[in-house]
Amino acid sequence: MIEGITAGFILSLTLFPGTVWLVKVGVCGNARQVLAVGFAFWFSQLLWMLVAIPGLMMMARYLVFIRPGMHLFAAFVLLFLGFKFFRTKRVEQLDDVKTLPSAMSLFRQALSQSFAMPMRLPAAMAILLATGVYINHTPSWAVVPSVALGALIGVSWWWGQFTFLSVCFAKRVPYPITIKSLNKIRPFCAALSCFLAFVSILLGF
Repeated sequence: MIEGITAGFILSLTLFPGTVWLVKVGVCGNARQVLAVGFAFWFSQLLWMLVAIPGLMMMARYLVFIRPGMHLFAAFVLLFLGFKFFRTKRVEQLDDVKTLPSAMSLFRQALSQSFAMPMRLPAAMAILLATGVYINHTPSWAVVPSVALGALIGVSWWWGQFTFLSVCFAKRVPYPITIKSLNKIRPFCAALSCFLAFVSILLGF
């Protein structure tokens, strides 16, 4: 379960544009709009994890002979994510959203944007590999429910706390403090992705 919690939390953490958008909606919108965006990102990240967990389990169980290749691919994906984070622009404004659509429209937009990101599924699998979930545990269907429960906790932890903060404090905390806090996430995600790539290689060989 610990590996699932860690992977779910890290996958949500790496959706940096989604976190920034959630905070912007908190600054410029109302509580219903924030909850809609937060729920959309929570649901999408959880769905990616629920696809990645059994898929990776079957690969680890039936394709043991390509295990080093799987870990190399995971390292490549994580290094690519780290590179993208290093190139991501800093957050400069939070109140630059002129008008916001309804909560339902925001939910659909956030959901479609998250599903349109082609790297989310490979990233979920790469993060799971880097946590060693099917190295610490025998790859079998009996392990999947506990890992999935852990992923639920990890994803809920990240999006729950940021949705709460956006609803309750986005309009109260001075913008420079919020911008400074958000901009600390980006380099942290870059460094974390590179570290996990190194861990993935170590676990694969």
